[in-house]
Amino acid sequence: MTGPTVEVARALSPLVRRVTADNPGLMTGPGTNTYLVGVDEVAVIDPGPALDRHVDVVTAAAGADRVRWILLTHTHPDHWPAAEELHRRTGAPVCALPGAPRADAVTVAIDRPLADGDVIEGSEFRIEAIATPGHAPNHCCFLLTGERALFTGDHVLEGTTTVVNPQRGGDMAAYLASLERLRALRRLARILPGHGEVMTDPKTVLDGYLAHRRMREREVVALLGEGPATPRNLARRLYPDVAPGLAEMARRQVYAHLRKLRAEGRADGRGYTGRWRLV
Repeated sequence: MTGPTVEVARALSPLVRRVTADNPGLMTGPGTNTYLVGVDEVAVIDPGPALDRHVDVVTAAAGADRVRWILLTHTHPDHWPAAEELHRRTGAPVCALPGAPRADAVTVAIDRPLADGDVIEGSEFRIEAIATPGHAPNHCCFLLTGERALFTGDHVLEGTTTVVNPQRGGDMAAYLASLERLRALRRLARILPGHGEVMTDPKTVLDGYLAHRRMREREVVALLGEGPATPRNLARRLYPDVAPGLAEMARRQVYAHLRKLRAEGRADGRGYTGRWRLV
């Protein structure tokens, strides 16, 4: 199966176009998706990496004089850096939830801080901001209400699961609560992720995400039931076939589960490198 054509504006509906950045990789899949919502007035969701060609394509497809908002799902570095140049070219405000991890907040200039439930109203569309902390503390999904289309950034991805990394502000308990919140949305028609293709069966996708994370938690508990272990040892047993470049991410994912169990009084341990045990 071939990936998307990068740096080409592709129409996904009468109101939505997608430009996939040419930044493929282990953590970005085929590349970061930038979405253009609207025609006469345009909201750019996740401008992506600061690649000259990508910014050129996004600006040309949207029309510099029609871009009214630059919306960030979160401030991890594959999603926002092009915002600065796009803002310079269009004058559109950068809008995001505050509260980014310190390492990601150094150069992110947010012109309009968003809050849960805020609405971006264009001449042709209405977008609602839905706070979904977990992957990042300031993660936000955007619901295009007329199409019941949900832009999920890194909260829900196509073809893979999402990394919840405590060392970059990830929180497994918050992540699961945010998944439950999305699952409760009524008549959701499509999921448009930050990486990968459009998903047309949101309920199945969200149910699968929740089931997978709950399964991993049960596996962590079962292994701890055999005796104390470090996050590294747990990850090696839970992810025996993980690609070498993703082994550290697997360890951090296990650590996120352990921190959730500790907060619930079900486990105790000595941080990222120490041994953990059931309580």
